[in-house]
Amino acid sequence: MFDKFQYETVPLGSIDLDPKNPRIVSQLQPKNEDEILSYFFEYEDLEEFIKKVASEGKNLGAERPYVVKNGSKYTVVEGNTRIAAYKILTGLSKIPKSHKFSLPSLSETAKASMLNVECSIAPDRDAMLPIMARSHFGEGDKERWGYLGSRKAVYDEWKSGRSIASTAKAFNLSQGDTRELILEYLLYLSALSLKWSKSEKATLLSPKVQFNPPVRFLQGAGHKSKVGISYDKANLKIVFDDALSKSKFKHLITKLVVAPVKGLGATAKYDQVFSDFDEGAGKSNSSSAASTGGKSNEKGKSQSGQSSNTKKKPYALFSYPTTLNNAVIEQLMKDARNINCKNLPGAGTFLLRAIIETVLKHIIDDQNANPLGKQMDLEAAMNVCLGNTVKLSKDDQKILSEFKKTHINYLNLGAHGNVVPNTDMLFIVRDAIDQFIKRNI
Repeated sequence: MFDKFQYETVPLGSIDLDPKNPRIVSQLQPKNEDEILSYFFEYEDLEEFIKKVASEGKNLGAERPYVVKNGSKYTVVEGNTRIAAYKILTGLSKIPKSHKFSLPSLSETAKASMLNVECSIAPDRDAMLPIMARSHFGEGDKERWGYLGSRKAVYDEWKSGRSIASTAKAFNLSQGDTRELILEYLLYLSALSLKWSKSEKATLLSPKVQFNPPVRFLQGAGHKSKVGISYDKANLKIVFDDALSKSKFKHLITKLVVAPVKGLGATAKYDQVFSDFDEGAGKSNSSSAASTGGKSNEKGKSQSGQSSNTKKKPYALFSYPTTLNNAVIEQLMKDARNINCKNLPGAGTFLLRAIIETVLKHIIDDQNANPLGKQMDLEAAMNVCLGNTVKLSKDDQKILSEFKKTHINYLNLGAHGNVVPNTDMLFIVRDAIDQFIKRNI
C-alpha cells in the first residue's frame, strides 16, 4: 500500500489545509483557509490543541501528516489540525476575526522547528481514503470522524461520480455497508429539504447535530413501514409513500433532533414518539390523491377503484393498491395489507416470496417472454426478467440484480424451512424490493 509514498521535509508555507476534510460537515465547502480555521476553532477545539503544542512543543513522535501534491504546493489530507496549529503559532496564518483568542507566547527556536514538517507524500487522494477510513471509522487509534462526517465522506466520493464498487474499494468497505452509509446521509438531506423555521434549520445544519437517533429509530422493527419510508438500495433513494409520511418524518426529526424530548431516543417505541402526532392534520396536508398514481374522485377512490388513502397497518408487508387485472396479485396484495409480520414473520416470508414470484411471472406473460409456457420458480423468473426478452426500466433492473445477489437466498431458505424467519430480516428483504413491487402492480 505504501510503496508509492514518499517521505520528505516540506516547508510549512507550502502546505494548504484541506477544504474536503471529512471533519468539515457543513453543507457549504469552505472557500478559503480563513473559513477552515474558523470551523476548526468553533467545532474542532483548535484553541486547546494550539495551547497543547505551545506548552509541549513540536511532538517529534507524532505521525507524519499525509499530504498530496497540488501544483507547486501540497494539500494536507491527514493531519489538518496539527498543520493549522503550526500555521497559527508561527504567524503564517492569523486567528480568524470571528474567534477571540490570546496566542500563547512561543520562542523563536520553537517557531523555527515548525516551519519545516516531516511529511508522508501520498501519490494521490485515492491512496489516502482507505488509510483515513481505517483510522477514523473506529478501527484505528485516532478520534473517529463524527456520525455525519463519516457518512458525508462516503457520500461525497460516490456523488463525485464513483460507482458503488469503486467507492467501497476506496474506503475498504463492503458494497452493502457503503450503500447503508450513503442512504443514511441521504436521509439527513431529506430532513434538510423539509420546511423548517430559521432556528430549526440552523439546528439541523449545525456540525454538532446528533442525527443518529432517528436513523436508528427507523431501523426498529416495522418503524419505516409505519412512518411510510422505504430505502431504494438499488438506486440509492429515500422514498416516501405520500405527503403524510413526510409529515411523520418531520415529526420524528423534531422529537429526536430539532427539539429532542427527554426520555425519547433511538430505542423509543413508535407509539412513544407519535403519541401526539395529529394524523388528521397530516392527512389534510397530503391531499392530492396521496401519490397512488390514480386520479381521485369525489368518493376518494382512484381510477383503479381502490381507496387512494389506504392506511398502512402496523407491520404490514405492503399497502399499495393494485391496478393489474390479475386475481392472484390482487389477493396476495390484500393479504400483504392485512398481515402482521411482527407476529407472523414466517407467513410474511412465504407471502413476500409468493408476491415477488407472481409479479415477475405476470411481467413475463405480459411481454410474451415465455411462449412455451415453461414452469419457473422464483430464481428462474428473475433470470428471465433480467435477460434480453423482458424490457424493464434501468431502475427495476438494478433492484432485481441487487436483490438476486443479496436477498434471494434468504427467501429461498426461509420458504424451505432452513432458517428461522424473523421480522427484522423480513423487512430488510422487503425494503430491497419495495419500489419494484410498487411500480409493477
